[in-house]
Amino acid sequence: MKKAKVTFSTELLTNISNLNFQLLNNNLNYPDNIGGEYYFNLSDKEKKKYKLINPEFLLKHFDYRKIFDLNINEQI
Repeated sequence: MKKAKVTFSTELLTNISNLNFQLLNNNLNYPDNIGGEYYFNLSDKEKKKYKLINPEFLLKHFDYRKIFDLNINEQI
């Protein structure tokens, strides 16, 4: 079966409660997982200690979506 590699950038508008973040370094004295409500109360320095862990979920649960830089290549 042939497959295609699809890449794109997107801009989403979603409810803040749909965001989930995970601590990058578990050795720090911070919660391992946090939601959007907590994340936006952190300082910019503290925000860098976390990464978004549910982008696939966000692609399905959005209020507004804009897709750009679409690129499709056939894979053999």
